[in-house]
Parts: sequence; structure tokens; C-alpha cells
Amino acid sequence: MQHKQKVDQLLNGVRSLFAKNGYAFSEEDKALLENILVELEEMLNNQKGNSPDQMLQTLFLVLKFLKFFGIDDITGLF
Repeated sequence: MQHKQKVDQLLNGVRSLFAKNGYAFSEEDKALLENILVELEEMLNNQKGNSPDQMLQTLFLVLKFLKFFGIDDITGLF
């Protein structure tokens, strides 16, 4: 249940970001945000526990967030 709440909060945050600043984003950034929204909605609707598929989906989602914020090289983050 707590995982679902966190995903829901993240989904609301991305929606808010997109609604408030959508006009200022490039088309590529808008497309990436829309893709992130779709994936978050799928995660929220398809809770399967800690399955390997969900772990990979979460990892790919984090990578998309990093790309959105302009972080292409994660080696300097750790």
C-alpha cells in the first residue's frame, strides 16, 4: 500500500510539473514527460509486488527522469 501511495504522489508531481511548465519544455521533453506519466499510471494500475519486471520498469523510469533533468552520464552521481 505504501508503494502505491509513493507512485501516486510521484504521478501527481509529474502531472503538476507538466501542467505548470509544459509550455516551456521542448517537444522532446514534453514527449518524455508524457511517456513517464503513462509508465507511472501503468505502475499504479498493475501492482505486482517486487517482481523482476517491476524492478526493471522502475529502473527504466528512473533513467527517464534523469534524462529529463539533463543527466545522461550517471557515473558522477555515485
